[in-house]
This record gives sequence, structure tokens and C-alpha cells, in this order.
Amino acid sequence: MIQSSDPKWLRFLNKHFEWLGVPNIAIILVTLQVFGFFLISSDPMWFERLCLRPEMVMHGEVWRLVTFLSMPLSMSPIWMIFALWFLYSILNSIESEWGAFKTTFYILVSIVLTIIFSLVFSYPVVQVSEFNSTLFLAAAALYPEQEIRIYMILPVKMKVLGWLALAFFGYHLFLGDWLDKLFLLTIYSNYLIFFGPSLWFQIKNWKRRRDYRAKMR
Repeated sequence: MIQSSDPKWLRFLNKHFEWLGVPNIAIILVTLQVFGFFLISSDPMWFERLCLRPEMVMHGEVWRLVTFLSMPLSMSPIWMIFALWFLYSILNSIESEWGAFKTTFYILVSIVLTIIFSLVFSYPVVQVSEFNSTLFLAAAALYPEQEIRIYMILPVKMKVLGWLALAFFGYHLFLGDWLDKLFLLTIYSNYLIFFGPSLWFQIKNWKRRRDYRAKMR
């Protein structure tokens, strides 16, 4: 488990703005997904109405700043049930460790930076799989040994899902052009903000131990 060493500014926000945390935020994200799934299932044209198109936002369609989060993770009813159950479980695990404010803030950092990036670079956002991947990474960092059941059958440890999320990130980072790469780094910035200091501390400790062992030989 990566011990989260919160920076002073995050501890300050958590202390003074804890009331801004949204309890059970998993319910909101899952509800948005269900909303998008049924709309697009009823009429595929809803895909274009819900996704984040910067040019359409500039023409007054500001609802897209929220509705892009309802772009379904899957259009298969069976896969969607599993995906939403998994999303709900992951977010509840994170909130049980961090509390409502920190969980909400982690989510909002990625969402707000995604929106800003989209508007600044006129970059359309038509899926939320990358955003959900940052949630898997957080859960894997907090509970690496916790075992969950994929599709309620296959037992898998969270750290395995974390490595898969990193592989997903690396694969898309390698394939994309410079704008795609910058977009991915923007989305995953929440993970770097929250876990970067602890990871860096662990890397330094590992290097210190390695150097010490080398001297003792």
C-alpha cells in the first residue's frame, strides 16, 4: 500500500473545506452512466449531444461540460452492469480510505483539467475510459493486495488492475500524437498530484538502500 503523504495545501483544503466533499459520489457517476446508456440506446444521436465538443460549448451548449461523463463505458447491457458495479465498488473503497472531500477532490481535479484542456485546445472528449482508469490506479495504490472478483467470478488483486491501467496508459501514450499525449497526462495528473510525492519518496528510499548494499559488499 502506498502511504499517502498529503502536502500541506491538501491538508489545508481538507481541514477547511471538508464540507464540500460529496458523500457517496459513486452514486452520481454511476447515475450519469446509466442516464447516458439509456439515452444513446434509445437514439444513437444522443452520443453527439452528450459528448464534450468545445465548439458546441462555445455556442451555448454548456451542459456538455457535465454530460460527457455520461458517455457509456459499454453499450452492451451485460458488460455495462459489470462495469458500473466495478466502478461503484472502486469508488466506495477509495472513499472509505480517504473520506468524501479527498475523494471528491481527486475526481474533480481530473474532470476540471480535462474540461480546461478540451476548451483550450479544441479537443473533443468522446469517452471516459481514461478518467475511470485513474480511479483504478488510485484504488490499486491504496489496496494493492485487496482481491476483487471481475464479473463477480474471476478473483484478481487490485495491484494487477493497477498494472493493467498503467499498461493502458502507456499504450495510448505511445500511439497518440503530441496532443493526445498531453491530453492523457492532463487526465492522469490527479494521480500524480496525490501519489507522486509518496512514489518519489519510495524511489529515493529504494535507491538509498541499493547504494548502501553496494557499499557493504
